This record gives sequence, C-alpha cells and structure tokens, in this order.
Amino acid sequence: MTNAQQINDNKLKQIVEASLFAEYFSSVMYPCITEHITGELKEKYDIVISNYSEFLRIWNAIMSHRSTSLLDKTVNIFTTNIDNLVETAAEKLKLEFNDGFHGHLHPIFREDSFNNVLTKISPIYQNLAQIPIFNYIKIHGSINWIESTIESGYLTYDRPLDLIRKIQDYLKKVPEGHLISKIAPLETIDSLKEKAENIAQGDDYVLPKEITEFMDTYKELVMIHPRKTKFKESVIDSHFYELMRRFSNALEQTNAILFVSGFSFADEHIAKITMRAANTNPTLQIIVFAYTDEKVMEIENNLSLAGSAINHNIQIMSPQLYYEAQDEKTREILDKQCFRTIQKIKMDEDGKTKSKQLVTFQPFSLKVLNNVVFNKLRAIVE
Repeated sequence: MTNAQQINDNKLKQIVEASLFAEYFSSVMYPCITEHITGELKEKYDIVISNYSEFLRIWNAIMSHRSTSLLDKTVNIFTTNIDNLVETAAEKLKLEFNDGFHGHLHPIFREDSFNNVLTKISPIYQNLAQIPIFNYIKIHGSINWIESTIESGYLTYDRPLDLIRKIQDYLKKVPEGHLISKIAPLETIDSLKEKAENIAQGDDYVLPKEITEFMDTYKELVMIHPRKTKFKESVIDSHFYELMRRFSNALEQTNAILFVSGFSFADEHIAKITMRAANTNPTLQIIVFAYTDEKVMEIENNLSLAGSAINHNIQIMSPQLYYEAQDEKTREILDKQCFRTIQKIKMDEDGKTKSKQLVTFQPFSLKVLNNVVFNKLRAIVE
C-alpha cells in the first residue's frame, strides 16, 4: 500500500490501489460472512474457531484460579486482526467478553469500558467475588465497526456486516479487466505498475466510475490500512490513538507479562511502543513465540529497528528453543505429543551411503501453543 502511494501517474496509482484493496477485501474481509463459508473453507473455519475457543477456555481457567484480591482477573487481548472470529468463539462459550461496545439496540464503542472489572455476589452469603473477563482490543479496527449515524464521532457495531455486503456489491459491478487480478503475496510494485499500464493503455483511458464507487464505499470501513501512513491516520482518529495508548499503558504496569503469537513486529509503530515499554519497565516480561525457528531472525531484526533492548526482558521462543529449555520429563511428554519428530534419512556422499537424523518441530500455531504451553501453565496453577 505504501509503495502504491509513490506512483506518480494518478490513473495507474488508482488502479493499483483499488486492485490491492479489492484483493485484501476478497481474501480477508468478505469470507467473514458466514453463510458463504462452505465445503473445505467451512472445515478450516471450524478449526480456527475451535483453536480460539480452546485458548479462551484455558485462560479463563487460569484467571479463575487467581486468588489474590490485589489483582483483578482481566485478560487484555490486543490484536491487529480485523475479523470477527474471536468474538464468535467467545459467544459460543458464553464467557464474559468485552469488545468495548455498550448498548443493545444501538451499541456505542467506548474505550473506558476496558477499565471495568466484573464481580458477582453470592445470593445466600452475599460474598463478593471477581470473575474472569476478556478485554478484546482491536487496535487496527474491525470489519464490523462503522461510524454512528445517530451520535456524531462515535462508532457503532455492524452486526450483520451490511457495509461488507455493500462493498461486495460495488466490487461486483466493476467491469472485468479494469482491476489487476490474482496478486501474488510478494509481487513488487513495479510488476503491479506494469500490469496497470496494460489496463490503462491510451491517453483516452477513463477510470470506470464503479472503481471510484467501490473505493469510496471501502473507505467507510473503520480500520487502519496496511501502509506506513497508518499511524498518522490513527493519531488523527481519537479512537485508534486511545487504543494504542491503552496498549502502551498495559505494558507499563508492574510485573505485566505480554505473550505474543502470530505477530512478527513488522508494524513499526507497535514495535516501537513495545520496545520503549520493555526499556522503561524492567518488571515487564515479553515472550514472543516465533512460528518456526526460521522466523526468529525476522522478529529480532524487526525489533532491533525499534531500538536496543537494555533490560533483557524480551524472549523470542522458537519451537526448538522451547523444547531445549524443558526438563527431561517434559521433553518426554512433548515427544509423545509429536512436538518433536526424528526421521532417519539416507544420503549419498562421495559415493557412500550415510544415515542421518532429521529433527523437526511442530510450528507454534495457536493449536500447538494451547497444547504444549498454555495448558502447561493451567496445570501449574491448578
């Protein structure tokens, strides 16, 4: 998105930007309309919901066993995801879940709701007890956030995803051949520009009004778009600024712990906030779960761009590093769970056949983290 802004020709820039937004919308946003999820996609959807559900169950159990009254039983989940899958999992489990919205007929988003704690009173002895609650803080916005038409400056909840459906209707009206199709994940801006030039051949080319209508409707979404200017957008919008501030404040709390999964800190603004907190709060502990061993260097590089760590309170844990840090008994359990597998392979070297062992580890998907890390924590507190 950032490089598309650097294209000088306005028509080419519009084609490339619209094509990128269309690709992102079709692959990430529109599939969240559940009635369109069928077949193989439905199987994947159910697996994701199951993994999120297990994650929430585990942490609900962990927080339920927190006995001290000095600390509340709140779990803050910060995410850059814009889908509604975690909300779906929480609703199925009927957990106490706070997404920041107040009201039923016309929900309004209020950041101060994340300050709330939840208590229940025993009907017989009138004992007061806190119960676990999840604050789900979507710092980049969400597909189901829209500006309120009733209260100016406020956000409301688009439960049926009407705006997503509206955007899809406009996208379907774009004449065939006027957007770049099948954009590869690592496709360069030069390649996209060349494809846009093939579309906009001739000085008399006119951008179809349907593309403009699609873009105008798309921009009604309340979210931060994936480009470097997004922090300027978030500072301008008080809601996003407040959510980033809450992330920073959460990291400044004494003895706070941050578990990071599925995030490489490629977002430079979040990386800077995290690194600053790690350096100013020596009691903060940050554990980053790298998906594979190969991802460790990428995470290290991204964090290093945000500054140098001085308190040694950031640990980047790959599957192999996690395994090696365990005692012998735990390693045996992990081996039984097939977290580590050993294969004997034969290789020809200098005309001789030699046997070698190939050791592999399961990537740190959420399912694996639930099984081998978070469930272990639950067992400790129980």
